[in-house]
Amino acid sequence: MRQKTKIGYISLFHPPDAGGGEIYLARMIHALESFDQYLWTTTPVEKISDGRFAEKCSVRSFASSPAMDYATIGKWFDKNHEKMFLDIDRWSKKIGLDLLIFNAPITYFDQVKPFIDSIKGDQPIGCILHDVPGQSFSILLNEFQKTESWEESLKKVRPQLYELATKEKDALYASPFSLKTDFTIYNSNWVKGFYDLKDERESFILHPLISRTNDLPELGLKPVDLTIVNPLPMKGAALFLALANFYFRDYKIRILGGGYNSAMAKLEPFLSPVESGFYRAEPPNNLEVLGHVENMSEVYRNTKILLHPTRIEGYGMTAVEALLENRIVITTDIPGVVEGVGDAAIKMPYYATPQNWADTISSALENEDRWRDKIEKRAKFLIDRQTKEIADLEQYLEGFVKRKG
Repeated sequence: MRQKTKIGYISLFHPPDAGGGEIYLARMIHALESFDQYLWTTTPVEKISDGRFAEKCSVRSFASSPAMDYATIGKWFDKNHEKMFLDIDRWSKKIGLDLLIFNAPITYFDQVKPFIDSIKGDQPIGCILHDVPGQSFSILLNEFQKTESWEESLKKVRPQLYELATKEKDALYASPFSLKTDFTIYNSNWVKGFYDLKDERESFILHPLISRTNDLPELGLKPVDLTIVNPLPMKGAALFLALANFYFRDYKIRILGGGYNSAMAKLEPFLSPVESGFYRAEPPNNLEVLGHVENMSEVYRNTKILLHPTRIEGYGMTAVEALLENRIVITTDIPGVVEGVGDAAIKMPYYATPQNWADTISSALENEDRWRDKIEKRAKFLIDRQTKEIADLEQYLEGFVKRKG
């Protein structure tokens, strides 16, 4: 019987509530049925209990790291990274991995890069990149402010982006030209366009995998008019506050605070009508605030419209997932998001005003059925694309191991 290819994944931190990068990796592992798969990580809890790796992957949890407070985790990493890297090296050699893949090796890149350099040759090494690099996006946005055209702006700043991505010193964090991994998996063509502008490096596009979560426990949510997920500043918090406080005070609104990167600590004071000294009035009773929720299908099913006023995005998995539940999505027109939602979402110009958003939301609430056919067709397209990408990725990774072997 032919032995399965052994793939190991490195996810430096796995917070209990899991961010988008961790969910991306978990779903990828779940989908790749033809490999023996192993995960190395650290986590603040004794055991990863979210079930996403059950029976699909052997998990090596190096240690119990502190909670995901960035000041705390930074000090912990500085103290422990040498032991972590030694443990990864021993772990991969003991298993006899055929392939090693780093998930988002941006965190503490200055320490991660020398470690990757030190283990090259033991097996091929790849990485997964999820996010648009902030430095590059800032260059693009400076030009976009003049043209308000993504296509024109990208064309104008392309030489600057290429120079930034290809530098070996002081390069973009996790740029494949600096990191020199054997291949890179990107979650969108949009993200790849900031790192490998001339298609010079080995790469594969695997859009974030989507699935319904109907098998998870339900919370008994009641229907609402509007829902927003994790409204951090970079996810459109300022615009949402204007909508909630001034335009839709009589509408039922649900806010999901997100997981370890929760937005609510900073957002909540601005939703209270009065906050002074020791006194704080309660938020309006039309608002419902939830923390981390695993059964997102239930969330989407129980809203009329999902708001996605993001300011920077690699793909926009939340917007795409809502389409699976036949929900209307109103999102910013960032190309990475459009790569997911296509023509099935209402796309707002990047600099649309709160009044523009309010008018569009009101119109959508009055014409819900108008979008159903487009949403249904897009959901089918996304599932078909996903099925093909999974099969192609299995072939790509298998072929890569054979070529490098």
